[in-house]
Amino acid sequence: MTQVKVDRMCSVYVIPEDAPMSQQEIAKAFDTGKFEDKLKALKSLVIQIIHDESFPRMVMNVINSLVPLSDETHSLKKILLFYWEVIEKTHPNGSLKEEMILVCNSLRKDLLHPNEYIRGRTLKLLSRIQLRGILEPLQTAIVENVNHKHVYVRRNAIVCLYEIFLNFGDDLISDLDELMEKLLLNETDLSTKRNAFLLLFHANQQKALDYLSINYSDDSNQFGDILQLSILELFRKVCKKDPQQKPKLLKSIYQFSKSKSASVQYECANTLFAVSPSLASLKIAVQIYMSLINTQTDNNIKLVILDRLEAVNQLNPRVLEDRTQDLSQLLNQQSIDIRRKVLRLFQLKHENVVLLAQSLQKEFQKCQNLNDQSEYKVLMLQLINPMIHKFPQVHEVVAQTFIDSIICNNKMDDQCAQLAGQTLVKLVQLSDQPIQHKIVTALSNRFLDIHHMELYKATFTILGDYSVNPIRSFNQIKKAIGNLPLEHDKVVAKQEDENKQVVKTVILPDGTYGTQVIEKQDNEEHVSKLRELLMQNSFLASSLSRAFMKLLSKIQEFNKYSSQMLLIFCSLLRYYQKNTAKIDQDTLETITSSIRILTGKNPQDKLQEQYKKSDVVPELNIQFGSHQNYDKILKQPDDPIIIRQLKGISEFNEIDLADDETSIAIKQEENTYVSRLGHIVQLTGYCDPIYAEAFVNVHKYDIQFEVLMVNRWSKMVQNVQVEFRTQGESKVIEKAQGVILQPNQSARVRTTIKFSSQDIGVVYGAIHYENNAGIEQAYLVTKEINVDLIDFIIPATVQIEQFRKLWAKYEWENRIVINTNQNDPFKYVQFLEKQLKAKSIVENHPQGNIICVNMYAQTKFDDDFLVNVSAEVVNDKLQGFVRVRSKVKEIVVNLGDKIKVLQTKIE
Repeated sequence: MTQVKVDRMCSVYVIPEDAPMSQQEIAKAFDTGKFEDKLKALKSLVIQIIHDESFPRMVMNVINSLVPLSDETHSLKKILLFYWEVIEKTHPNGSLKEEMILVCNSLRKDLLHPNEYIRGRTLKLLSRIQLRGILEPLQTAIVENVNHKHVYVRRNAIVCLYEIFLNFGDDLISDLDELMEKLLLNETDLSTKRNAFLLLFHANQQKALDYLSINYSDDSNQFGDILQLSILELFRKVCKKDPQQKPKLLKSIYQFSKSKSASVQYECANTLFAVSPSLASLKIAVQIYMSLINTQTDNNIKLVILDRLEAVNQLNPRVLEDRTQDLSQLLNQQSIDIRRKVLRLFQLKHENVVLLAQSLQKEFQKCQNLNDQSEYKVLMLQLINPMIHKFPQVHEVVAQTFIDSIICNNKMDDQCAQLAGQTLVKLVQLSDQPIQHKIVTALSNRFLDIHHMELYKATFTILGDYSVNPIRSFNQIKKAIGNLPLEHDKVVAKQEDENKQVVKTVILPDGTYGTQVIEKQDNEEHVSKLRELLMQNSFLASSLSRAFMKLLSKIQEFNKYSSQMLLIFCSLLRYYQKNTAKIDQDTLETITSSIRILTGKNPQDKLQEQYKKSDVVPELNIQFGSHQNYDKILKQPDDPIIIRQLKGISEFNEIDLADDETSIAIKQEENTYVSRLGHIVQLTGYCDPIYAEAFVNVHKYDIQFEVLMVNRWSKMVQNVQVEFRTQGESKVIEKAQGVILQPNQSARVRTTIKFSSQDIGVVYGAIHYENNAGIEQAYLVTKEINVDLIDFIIPATVQIEQFRKLWAKYEWENRIVINTNQNDPFKYVQFLEKQLKAKSIVENHPQGNIICVNMYAQTKFDDDFLVNVSAEVVNDKLQGFVRVRSKVKEIVVNLGDKIKVLQTKIE
């Protein structure tokens, strides 16, 4: 295996106590100073190296002056180990420095030191120094520590061997699998055993499976929880690599589900979900998840498990059909987030729909007086809506829920009340006559207790169409409207207050006469909120007018009640004419039309002709295909409203394309606001002090970030600045200006950074602001922004001779093995051309079982890359390689990863 480049690093950050010492002062302290001075100088040297200072000539001074003393004092040994970690160990060309041979000698002594702490700490150091020149002379000493009597040494020795294997494979130390296999038989420490098993698993998976088959019994708790988690990881990888071993391993996974550790049970369920999509395995996984939810008390754990249940539900909805009772019990949780997630898991089936309706009825009763759970109520109503359409057996339960908890609930917002009104109307339309009569009677009896306008609209529709006692319904509505005319001024209010006071003559204690003011008791009946809503919003008057006319068409005493309706209509028109800002044209036309019918000739006949048939009948006739006496239906009421300016290119039809302005807009699609929405990135969370999101605009040589920042605090934040950096040496072209944000205020700023092919990858950002009083942290680290190389690729052409010269010239190459379900080479090449935006050198490819195609493309940074596809069909499977070459290493690496992901998505 090739050696992996390891960055220079330090595991700790040492805060300097004094001013940094110069190189001459450090050298003098090493040569002639006391022990305390030498220790202080070594600390100063380590701190300065951490801060990117270079002292290449001090290594020999440290070896000559301090290494001999380190055997006597452990405090010096500790700092010296830090020094070996942070110094530069190689020349610029990558070769090992000569003085490192002496360092290896010192490290070898430490690996064989009698003190177990020094041995373990040295092994920790070597696990971070992955240089072949240092590790190769020490491999024998490292292996000897695997059998040390102290567990601290053995554990760090295995960790060191694990890192060596990951970086060098078995080239540096051979027979690791046999060594770990022997260690596992005699090891008693659980953590060391887990590390050894992981190393055996990576070195030789078959031996790891053999070890389990020999030492595994029905009692899964014998391994301990951390080792069981490693074994489950092994099972997942083996099943993914070799699906034929699934039946043999599933039995062991089922045994792990009986573990006493909650983390093992959770990982066992995840393993079942990952390796086996069968119904039996998913049911066992769901059983484990439900058991964990009932036993765990942390709400965060429950939310994580509910997310896993939602993933299972998306894979196979049948798994949760029998879990309605268990899910209903979770609705008793205090957390509103848990209850929201539970509602999304319910499956509507004939066997469980009644139980689900009863559970929702209890939930509405619990949150009847709560005004901070509107979203939860909306979710319950959204679940009830399809329920009443598909399952008539729940109509009675849902009707009782509306009567008891929804109709007169004054703690609902507009969205919840609107959905409740629509659901109530549908419930009445789809229910049988006894349930209709029950709902209509409840609405008539409790009409004065309704508080929301949307519920009033639904009530008017139901009473107008289904009322069996129209006179009583009319009287209830009239009583709710109150006294006429509709006036709301200070004079009337003052007179009402004065009428409540009565002056009475009384005899005082001294025998004289006096007066006493007595408050009159208000014995009038309660007046609903309908009058207030009618005076605030004229939309409700239109529904009121239609309901009155429908009720009048059912009343025998026409003249008596028509005159009362005329009085109400005239009072409404008079009030709205005085308040022209509050009236809409539809209400005006509806009331005027009603007055015209009542005051015209033969009002009863016109009323019977227009309002006798319910509005529900035409709707049902249209639904079942009867279009008699109706014009051609051009649009349905529930058709979406299409706004051309917000449509993409793919959504335009022939009529839109015939418009010249539309054609111009299509040509400028890349600059429209809609196309920019696809490049928006959320930078911070909603709970952070400053919420930020950015539009990412990719140009030829730079990237512009248009950042929207919103102050979520209740205090002013000053000098708010946003800054972005890439992995390379990026340069800020346009720096964002600092802004001042008041509470809940937003601002947009722009910043631009120069970009190149070496910077492809991740862009990091941070938001800084002044540290005012009470603010613990004066910065926010934003979410990383992934920059895709595909956005910078431009199709280009090149001659075959030039292609050959570039292929021989470019030194960076990435070879990707073809791994796809597609068995047609021609379609595979077409797919790569489209996804990579590359053009083939030859336009017409010969179609057959063997293909060799060269492709070429450029980037916006004036860099280019070459692609060669060589493949053939063997046993109805496409085999071969895709080779990518370029002069820029980052392009080759990025395209290689992109091709590996893309070829698995070919249909």
